[in-house]
Amino acid sequence: MGKLQKEDNRNASKARNSFVTKKAEAKLGLLADTFAGSLNGACKVAGRDTLKRMLRIEGLKYTEGLELIYNWENRFMSVNYNLQLLSKPDTDERFKETGSCAFEYVFDRKKSGWKCTRWFGDDAAMKNEYVQRLNNPLIAERIKALDIAALKINHTDKSGYFTINCDSLIGSSTWIFIPPIMQLITPDKTECVKFVELFELLADAVVNNAG
Repeated sequence: MGKLQKEDNRNASKARNSFVTKKAEAKLGLLADTFAGSLNGACKVAGRDTLKRMLRIEGLKYTEGLELIYNWENRFMSVNYNLQLLSKPDTDERFKETGSCAFEYVFDRKKSGWKCTRWFGDDAAMKNEYVQRLNNPLIAERIKALDIAALKINHTDKSGYFTINCDSLIGSSTWIFIPPIMQLITPDKTECVKFVELFELLADAVVNNAG
């Protein structure tokens, strides 16, 4: 057991209203519209903030909201706007709450499997059951199909929700200084659907923990 790590250092909320930020905003807006258009009317852009877009999705069991966020990273001769996809599926009377358990699971790209990096709880069997469900072939197939840089799931004791965090190269943008241009790695319709499917499958793996 050990303490849960703090949230990753994200900087979207620190963005200045600059010329480059406006360019990134335009690409993020296009990305959000691409997601919305890929789900045949079941997805809508429901909110926006600087370098953030909130999608509302209908008809799914767990994934009612999906947030698209751009966190920037300064590089030599460029600025990367790395895409973070974030969802917080609730636990309520429909699903078994994890109770006194708190955890963090991370997808290990080198080993192509999940590992538990933080755990507060007395039930070792439950800890291992999460890993087994997260290594479901349907989840593995979607992770393999998408260019995912990092994937993590957190739960805090009695918080009432799980946090699913995904960092993706697909959907990210780059501002290149010379020549000055903003480039977006645009997902196609199939990739957008696979992202939503991945979040729904991950939520099912951690929410539905009654066995």
